[in-house]
Amino acid sequence: MSTMGRGLSRRSGSWLRWMVWNLIAACGVGILALWGIERIWPLPPLPTPLPTATPIPTATPRPPLMYTVQPGDTLIGIAARYGVSLESLLRANGLSPEAVIYPGQVLQIPGELPAAPPPIPSPSPLPSPAPAADGIRLRVLEIRGVGDVEQETLVLVNEGATLSLAGWRLRDADGNLFVFPALTLWAGSRVAVHTRAGENTATDLYWGRDGAVWQPGERGVLEDPEGTVVLEFRIPSPRP
Repeated sequence: MSTMGRGLSRRSGSWLRWMVWNLIAACGVGILALWGIERIWPLPPLPTPLPTATPIPTATPRPPLMYTVQPGDTLIGIAARYGVSLESLLRANGLSPEAVIYPGQVLQIPGELPAAPPPIPSPSPLPSPAPAADGIRLRVLEIRGVGDVEQETLVLVNEGATLSLAGWRLRDADGNLFVFPALTLWAGSRVAVHTRAGENTATDLYWGRDGAVWQPGERGVLEDPEGTVVLEFRIPSPRP
């Protein structure tokens, strides 16, 4: 190889090495530049996906139920036990607010949407009318036909709040006892207790006796289911 050829070869090799070093330096400068930009202006984080909302289950109505009345039951108590309104219970059974129910009677409990869970873990059930409490205002309005079993009738009026008379007892001085069936006595309403036999209604109850109970001047009492005397009265003497 001539001297000129060797010179060209050396110059070509130097040029290639220069190009390679320049390329490496440029890559290094680019990497350093990107690192600096990242330090000064960090890239925004990737967006966090929003949580998927859980669908709220749709409440399904409870089908109607059939309930057999037990001793001591009241319409308000049954409605509270099954979480239905008193109005819907009365409407489902074709009853009026003054209706009397009896043990063994079958009632339809209407189907309603279940109530939302209350915030209190253990809520107290809706109270039935209290059988005995402060503020009870019962009064014997009249006692007619004393001594005549066909006419003898004691009329009781409620001048206070609505009251359940289920299990209450009417007693005379000789120990004759009348136990009230499941009956709700609304405020301002009255009920007549007849000594003779008959079919009970919301306003008339029948003792079912063959003879008269009350005697003129006799003391009578009305007791709640616990035996507490709530009302005392005297049988009036017949007028001359």
